[in-house]
Amino acid sequence: MTSSDAATIRVAVVGDWVPSQLADVLALQRSQEPETTAALVACSAAEPARAPSPGSRIDFAVSMIELDWPGWVCEPLWTDRLAVAVAKRSHLLAYREVPRNELPKQPVICAQSTAREPWDAVVHCMLVDTPQDQGSRVSTFDMAMTLVAAGYGIAIAPVARLAGYQCRGIAMRPLANAPTIVMAYLLHPCASLAGHQQRFARRARLMSGAKNQSAEQPRMNKAGRSE
Repeated sequence: MTSSDAATIRVAVVGDWVPSQLADVLALQRSQEPETTAALVACSAAEPARAPSPGSRIDFAVSMIELDWPGWVCEPLWTDRLAVAVAKRSHLLAYREVPRNELPKQPVICAQSTAREPWDAVVHCMLVDTPQDQGSRVSTFDMAMTLVAAGYGIAIAPVARLAGYQCRGIAMRPLANAPTIVMAYLLHPCASLAGHQQRFARRARLMSGAKNQSAEQPRMNKAGRSE
């Protein structure tokens, strides 16, 4: 390994959504170890079962789904809680936490683009008693949020997923008794990590603990924004 290789950490991001925690990890890396740069590499979500080739020199990967790459370790990294996205004029904003028994009464809008993420399966189980013709599934999460903002229904997703849409006509309430779900996994080769790689992984795990603690009980103000 050359000195230039040792000075760069290459992180592959699997899928289209980049967790906000990753920016915090990169900022911490830049602040605490500026001599070791970090670079993000896009990894196609169409073929998630394929591990990066040795020539790609990928040190880590962040994925929304658990992957079984030969010769790689996959560990849960960041968790979150489910929340309910509603239009800003929704009657559900009267609740501090939306009761689970309110879900079957609402048209629930889901996105095909998130169907393979673990939290989507949890939401599907919650909606087992919802009439099939009451909800709908659209192509992308962005389309789902547009329909929610227009008042066509609600959406259920992790807090981190919904937070960026609050400036686009979406309000958010925690879902009562929502389970903790894994939002992202960290992957790295099974081989022993070099010193700079170990330090990067440690920063990611530390950031995980800090973020998870603040996300466990998201506080909402009267406008439906998280505080």
